[in-house]
Amino acid sequence: MTTLLNPQAMQRVLTHSEEYQRAVGLLNEDWDPDDQPIYRNVLEAADVHFARQLQMAGLINGTTDLNNYRAVNQLIMRHDQWLSAGARQALLAPFQD
Repeated sequence: MTTLLNPQAMQRVLTHSEEYQRAVGLLNEDWDPDDQPIYRNVLEAADVHFARQLQMAGLINGTTDLNNYRAVNQLIMRHDQWLSAGARQALLAPFQD
């Protein structure tokens, strides 16, 4: 089922904003947290939420289905260094009681 994005989210998509690029990087498993040697650039909970919105809207399928527990768990196991604690929690939140 697809859902519509709100106007602010559509603006981010149309301008390929940093938020959009981060969400697409998560969905396509194309992320390098070590771009900045001093500051580790990890994905945050907001990136996970926006990535999920993009998938639900049918705009970016990506290589990982964020609505599938197994796929999310494998993503976390493969790329734990990419994720902040909040991002891990946001990824797993839909599957917790």
